[in-house]
Amino acid sequence: MKNIGVIGCGAMGKGLVKNLINNGYKVYAYDPSQDALAICEALGAIPQPSPFEAARQADLVISSLPGPSIVRDVMMGGSGVFSALKPHSFVLDMSTIDPKTAQELNQAAKEQGIHFYDCPLSGGPKGADAGTLTIMVGGDDRYLPDIRPVLESIGKDIFLLGPSGSGQVAKLCHNMLVALTTAGLGEVLAVGEKAGVSRSQLSEVIQSGSAHNRVLTVFGENILQHTYENVLFSLEHMNKDIHLYKETAEFYSEDSPLGQLVCDIYEKAMEQGKGKLDSSAVCGSI
Repeated sequence: MKNIGVIGCGAMGKGLVKNLINNGYKVYAYDPSQDALAICEALGAIPQPSPFEAARQADLVISSLPGPSIVRDVMMGGSGVFSALKPHSFVLDMSTIDPKTAQELNQAAKEQGIHFYDCPLSGGPKGADAGTLTIMVGGDDRYLPDIRPVLESIGKDIFLLGPSGSGQVAKLCHNMLVALTTAGLGEVLAVGEKAGVSRSQLSEVIQSGSAHNRVLTVFGENILQHTYENVLFSLEHMNKDIHLYKETAEFYSEDSPLGQLVCDIYEKAMEQGKGKLDSSAVCGSI
């Protein structure tokens, strides 16, 4: 599998394209943004006019798209990816969507002889650029040896978590915990500051003690300095992910009172017009 189609070449996708090319793959890239395509072309990718054309020339397609509805349209539309691919081709969907949609796409792909995997990512644009992403994989383990070289060219830690949809379950749980931790940091740092302990001092205590967390490592500068314009992961994307988590919990009849609370907090931030800011901007809404 040396020919790869990449659909969605934004903040994450361009890093995927770069590392695939650096690992010897021929990449056919599509994005509705001509600026994004120009960046990929400069990296060595071959721009394509549509998802169908990107897939038609590929043995494997990677998608990195904003949400469930667009993934479904790109894959299953009249001129979608599934109709362009040859039998026994692969699709690795690296978008963050809900597990139910992933399972529906897997079934539709299977009916056409295509192998579909949900492969959401953690590590952000920096991890995508460095090729050090965490990849959460849901799908048939029989074909993992076929796709592992591709996954290893863009990621560092690869987890096969179970059948179709499992990768998305892990990603949504992961992001809910990130969102909850971020909101918690916003509250405790505000309380500590009001009581006379500086944010920087309190953050040092937190990172030295049992409350140590990677959220403060990654988003700490934004949280402490209120530099929410420095977008590491947008608030609107986090809001989408945690609501997908809440829908998943409801689908499986599992109570999620903390999930509901976090969704309410992020909705408040969205109503305040903070969607395009970094997700840590929620700290200013508490």
